[in-house]
Amino acid sequence: YSGTVAGAIEGTILGIPSIALSQAFGPTTRDNPSYVTAETHAPGVIRTLLGEGIPKGIVINVNFPDRPPQDVQGIAVTAQGKRDQRLMRIDERKDGRGNAYYWIAFERRVFDTVPGSDLRALDEGRISVTPLRVEQTDEPFMTRLAQVFENA
Repeated sequence: YSGTVAGAIEGTILGIPSIALSQAFGPTTRDNPSYVTAETHAPGVIRTLLGEGIPKGIVINVNFPDRPPQDVQGIAVTAQGKRDQRLMRIDERKDGRGNAYYWIAFERRVFDTVPGSDLRALDEGRISVTPLRVEQTDEPFMTRLAQVFENA
């Protein structure tokens, strides 16, 4: 997930209902992305989510497609998609003070072909709304590991 989602996760951990909002961009909009689609549609999405209520321990990830607001094809409640990790690269960049940092990027926009994913929704021009659990502990495996280390 993105740094935007990470920030919303921190808010959720602090007990604040949190929504991550991201505007998709493509090869032609990469250097000058437009946020008009997010600006147009975000208020309604946020009102709906807050009106429904966000359960404790859940963060909402909302992604807006790379198209003009009038061309958005609706809203899809989605599962978190996965990008093809073979296309991932790590770019070394410099911050304002000249310190190196690393940016995870992908060679090209490749969408998950799984129906119901956030990436598929964006590819189809829909706004994706994905509820994510903050708690990621795998209880069954935790129990198994406890037994393994008890005997180690």
